[in-house]
Amino acid sequence: MAPTTIQLDAQTAKALAEHAAAVGLSVQDYLKKHFAGGNGTNGVDDPDRWLDELAEGLPDLPLLSRDFSTKDLYSDHD
Repeated sequence: MAPTTIQLDAQTAKALAEHAAAVGLSVQDYLKKHFAGGNGTNGVDDPDRWLDELAEGLPDLPLLSRDFSTKDLYSDHD
């Protein structure tokens, strides 16, 4: 397969490189691991596990309340 070039802004490229390094992979290997399927599909077999891996190293954030709604987003608007 021929290499493909993608353009990312500097902040996204840095974040991707840092995340890949945090799990001990190069950016290329990280992308292959998560997105290179053998038959044109992505490589994500277990989405929950994949999301957990993506979240590794990120700060814990408070959970939203169970009754959170769009009204909460726009509470300061008329």
